Amino acid sequence: MKAEPTVHAVADVVRVPAPRTPERKRQDKRDPRLPVARLFSEEKARRLWDSLPDEHRQNHFDSANMPEDYGKAFRKQTINREKGWFSQAISFQGLPEPMIWELAWCIHQQVAEGYAITTMRFQELRRGLAFAIEHGGPRARSARSLMALSHEEWAREVQRAVMRTDPSRNRALVTHVLHGVKHLQDRLAHAYHDGEWWRLDVWNPALDRRIPQREHEPHGRAVANFSQLTTDWFREAAKWWLSVQLSTERYVWSSVKSRLDHLKWFQWYIDQAGCAGPQLVDSPEQMRSWLRGFVDSLNSHITMTGPNKGGKLSKNSRRSTLVTIEAFYRWMYDNRAEAVAVLGDRRWGTLGMHHSVLFRLEDKPRLTNQLPDDMVLEDEVISKIAAGSGVLAAPRSEGGLDDRQAFHALMLLIRTGRRMNEVLMMDFEPLLPLLKTGREQDSEPDGFVARLAYQQTKITGGDPPTIPVDQEIVDIIRLQQKWAREFVTAQGAPAGTDPRYLFLQTRNNRLGKRPYASATFHSRLGVLTEKLAIADSAGRPVKVSKTHTFRHTRATDLINAGVPIHVVMRYLGHVTPTMTMHYAKTLAVTAEREFLRYKKVTADGRTAEVNPGDLYDLLHLDQRADRVLPNGWCMLPPRQVCAKGNACLTCDKFVTDASHRDELQQQLAQTESLIARRQTQFTARHGEPMGEDNIWLAGRVAETRALTKVIVALDQVSVHEDGQLRAVRGAGSADRPEPPSTAPEQEPTP
Repeated sequence: MKAEPTVHAVADVVRVPAPRTPERKRQDKRDPRLPVARLFSEEKARRLWDSLPDEHRQNHFDSANMPEDYGKAFRKQTINREKGWFSQAISFQGLPEPMIWELAWCIHQQVAEGYAITTMRFQELRRGLAFAIEHGGPRARSARSLMALSHEEWAREVQRAVMRTDPSRNRALVTHVLHGVKHLQDRLAHAYHDGEWWRLDVWNPALDRRIPQREHEPHGRAVANFSQLTTDWFREAAKWWLSVQLSTERYVWSSVKSRLDHLKWFQWYIDQAGCAGPQLVDSPEQMRSWLRGFVDSLNSHITMTGPNKGGKLSKNSRRSTLVTIEAFYRWMYDNRAEAVAVLGDRRWGTLGMHHSVLFRLEDKPRLTNQLPDDMVLEDEVISKIAAGSGVLAAPRSEGGLDDRQAFHALMLLIRTGRRMNEVLMMDFEPLLPLLKTGREQDSEPDGFVARLAYQQTKITGGDPPTIPVDQEIVDIIRLQQKWAREFVTAQGAPAGTDPRYLFLQTRNNRLGKRPYASATFHSRLGVLTEKLAIADSAGRPVKVSKTHTFRHTRATDLINAGVPIHVVMRYLGHVTPTMTMHYAKTLAVTAEREFLRYKKVTADGRTAEVNPGDLYDLLHLDQRADRVLPNGWCMLPPRQVCAKGNACLTCDKFVTDASHRDELQQQLAQTESLIARRQTQFTARHGEPMGEDNIWLAGRVAETRALTKVIVALDQVSVHEDGQLRAVRGAGSADRPEPPSTAPEQEPTP
């Protein structure tokens, strides 16, 4: 069966490359318009009109017939500035009847979705259309629908009508028609399209409810534009493949967006090297050479934008692109018979086994996921961010950003460690009761008081995600709820309306149906970063907009506090311990770095012969935590036990470093004070002080000598030797004496 003709975007029709002027670049970033002329029929337009409530089926709206919900959505526009006349009226009279039906239906849809209606713009749009129909060319004069011409063609007809009649007439009509028709045609295109939704070249979930999406989708309003895949067979197959993955919940909407970006690289190479259709090459022998050229092109490509501007694509980007293309072709090979029927292209049936595995192992860069050193923020940095975050909520007259929502969201990020979208997409009422007895509440006035439900936008399945929260977080949420209610009330929402989300988009969001945009939040935090100019202890600037650092910091704090790993896993919303250990690894690296930064010395002030890294491994990786001492570490072999009691300072197995200096100094002072006190007591009892041969005194003197040598060694000025920082023994710090040959060194009792 032959497939239904595909509806292409306007950008898909114009294939001739144009100069990359600033205007051209700006237009390339806009969503392409759909050429919807052939989608219109008067029967479909009548169906849209009949779907409206009776009071909304009007060719004009004014104070006499304005529906209540329209009155709250229509913005009053100044008609006469001198006399202060305002109007909420809109009229479509004088236009062809199907065009009136379309305009009335579009207005109803916009009001229902919470958009505000700017009456002046609609009035100017009507005037421009009527002017083009009356004085334009033959196509405009015969038009009965908004869909009869593209939005650019409508603008040209208005311009032509102006030039034919009165060139002095307000040329703003052209702009109103160009932009007004563009948005209305997008909405009507999806309403008129009776075929399968995926056959459109532009997927817009906000306008086409047939596109599968999660209830809370972070990129739910983003548009997938397939018109940039200019090779017909490739574009149609890509749309079919991604639609099936989306419908079967193999992919979510954000996955579709990223996979489409990967496929654009393949289109880029096809444009450069050419191909022989879906089978790519004429014979299997040519496949390896052709694909190797694609891999080489990716490896040598220099990026022109983004954080890696001027450099090559990252390993992860190249690997993800190859994996996506290989998955696409493997799926097409497995479903090649169905592809012939659905796509109407017999060439898909010629795919062979070699199309199911396109790339070799060595073609794909090894996946790297190495975390930067600055992912865990210091306590002092967190305090500075919290103290300076008031800039977000402060009025602009005081140098602030006047965005109380961003302030509240940042506080929740810092306190809870949630992902950015998990906070920004919270339901309006995210708090659940925490079942506790009255006795528990009395004993823990500052403890957990509720559970916070958040939107798990990265991982699907499992129990509804919640975390316990304290009263401070509850207070932040209550303040944000108060702000959100006041906002929707000021926008004209019906009394008692609660918005859908806790954090709200502030433009065209009269009913609170759309959440605060992550791009806006990221921009606000970027400005905050510049205003605070915070640096960590290493002198590195701290980016507040790098919100995932708050999550790593919270996870590290929990692990540092000894919280069991399965509890941390549940708190972070992870489904496997491996994901949580990703954060634990950050803690381990931090701990090891702190351990290795100090030079280790022995009890007699010598530099420890064992490598500090090996010492760390012995103590931690081999679970030798029992060798950790208050003032250092014991280097006794794992299978041996110590028989010397607390005589560590006279043992050559003892090592320490500068991180224990305060403890060592305090121990020296206490030992010297103890010797003086005991000497006083001994003299009072025996009439003379203890001699050097006194066993107790000899032991304590040996300890003080060892402590003195260690402290001198730690305080000694270090010098550079072979590029490394070496500790120098202080004066009088003798080498360890060799044991007498007649008295072999006594080994501890095994």
